[in-house]
Amino acid sequence: NIFRLSVTLKEKVDENILLDALKMTIERFPVYKVRLMKGAFWYYLDDNHAKIKVYPMDALSFKKITDKSCGGYCFRVSYFDTQIACDFFHAICDATGAAEFVKSLVYTYLNLSGKEVYSDQKVLTVGSPVMREELEDSFLANYKKLPLKDLKVKDMQGKNAYHIKGILFDNVGNGIIHMYCDVKEVLDICHAKGCTMTEYLGALFMMAIYESQIKGKEENANNIQLFVPINLRKIFGSKTLRNFSLFSRIGCNPREDMEMDKLIKIMHDNLKRDMDKDVLKDKISTTVWAEKFFLVRFVPLFLKRFFFNFSNYFFGKTKKTATLSNFGVLDIPDSMKQYVESVSFAISSNATTPLSLSIISCNGKLCITFT
Repeated sequence: NIFRLSVTLKEKVDENILLDALKMTIERFPVYKVRLMKGAFWYYLDDNHAKIKVYPMDALSFKKITDKSCGGYCFRVSYFDTQIACDFFHAICDATGAAEFVKSLVYTYLNLSGKEVYSDQKVLTVGSPVMREELEDSFLANYKKLPLKDLKVKDMQGKNAYHIKGILFDNVGNGIIHMYCDVKEVLDICHAKGCTMTEYLGALFMMAIYESQIKGKEENANNIQLFVPINLRKIFGSKTLRNFSLFSRIGCNPREDMEMDKLIKIMHDNLKRDMDKDVLKDKISTTVWAEKFFLVRFVPLFLKRFFFNFSNYFFGKTKKTATLSNFGVLDIPDSMKQYVESVSFAISSNATTPLSLSIISCNGKLCITFT
């Protein structure tokens, strides 16, 4: 599970300055200065003091981050021409946390390049104090013990979904298509429909999957099911830079629901339901349960791996058609905007769910990315 945040500048990236900026920035973010370790009972994160590097961008998009690559770090910074790309393993953070690192890295790079930039309290700058809240595991902080019968396992498991069919790339990773457009023009369309951008583009995405894949073959098709990440920070008042997101599973019936207005309502109703704080508390407690349950804690790791694949049990590949992730606005200081051409956000896909859609905007420009 890898995602990428990229910033394209208006000048060619200098490798040496980028490396200096990375060395300075990583010291400000100890939560990411870690490596993934294998213990007897569980995986855990430990301090990483290995030499950090920047890499020329690989032709292979979303190249795997393993415990032996990248000096053991769970992220990779690469560059090509005017672009700085940061790939993150989802175990250490989600896109919201990673964005703070990326903003700080680009800010420091511009500073070292001799550009006059000011943080305007929108960037966690090198040398600023590390707050305890940034390091918090907010899943554990919001966990409450539930009786076994109240765990939301069935609710989170879902039903089998329609899978997109087609010819996969052969050993060349993921293809990426970026579409750039004006934020205001898209918002005007959404406002005319009385919906949010996530609701509108999600409905459009489901309609596109139906039109290109299912239309005329509806009889035996499973429901189209989108996974939409929910940023939990505002809901629970968290400032963590670690992973703190859950998914909303949004499904439509290809035999009944394929009208835009109906799909927008489905998006709206499901997101409203899944962003209820009490519902999310129960889902957090269900997700954390196995980590806290004393019998499970002492089961050897090799048995956990065999019996207890969390990712595929709660959010299994068979339960998902595609992922739609709307990052929202990457808010950078005004002084940085003159040096930034665009930003993009992309999430990896796989053979079972071969298509993902991600959205981000910055400085009035919207980037819609298909992976």
